[in-house]
Amino acid sequence: MPKPRRSSRPVVPDGNGLLPENGGERLLDSSHWNLPNLLSALRLLSGPALLALAWRGSASAFLALFGVALLTDVLDGVAARRLGLESEFGARLDQYADFAIWAVFPVGAYWLWTDLVAREAAYVILALVCLLIPSVVAFAKYRQVPGYHTFTAKLSAVGMGIAVPMLLIYDIVEPFRAAALFLLVAAIDELGITAVSSVCRHDVPSLFHAVRFERQRTSGSERFSDRSDGAT
Repeated sequence: MPKPRRSSRPVVPDGNGLLPENGGERLLDSSHWNLPNLLSALRLLSGPALLALAWRGSASAFLALFGVALLTDVLDGVAARRLGLESEFGARLDQYADFAIWAVFPVGAYWLWTDLVAREAAYVILALVCLLIPSVVAFAKYRQVPGYHTFTAKLSAVGMGIAVPMLLIYDIVEPFRAAALFLLVAAIDELGITAVSSVCRHDVPSLFHAVRFERQRTSGSERFSDRSDGAT
């Protein structure tokens, strides 16, 4: 059976763990293990590996693996779009992989650079709160965590990818602090998307796009209602 191809429009899942556009194919179907999803899976598995390296005191290997994980975060999305393999499963896997990396990285960094992380604790906490709160709010509303992949989130990920090694290797604090503050902008953007979106959507580039998608959805519902009334 050919693989389902996805459009670039945000996905609205049916709430039952099934793909709406292919007749209810389950998310764990083997056909979903393509290149972009394998890259996301590699990032997901990097989480426990990072903890193991930090526990062993392997600082260089820890940073190298973190860099590889960030690279897969860029490449999986590019591969999905170029190959036409964007999917509900891929969006969720990408989101879980991001959670795994950013949940374990502060712990590992604290084990390896205790004094440095403690000194920057305020900015570390700010970054973690900005990463966590939008997902918590979205889960409370939709009972699932959307992968918005906003422009601001992508910029903040690039910023953190540059700033964190500068902090840990060279003790240059300004880029990390700036990146942590920019995460606040990304969090506000995602919270706004959740506030205006009546259904759970993936791949919403910005709050502006969310408003436009919601207007299109409302307009489509009204046209359908008008046609139904006319038929009766």
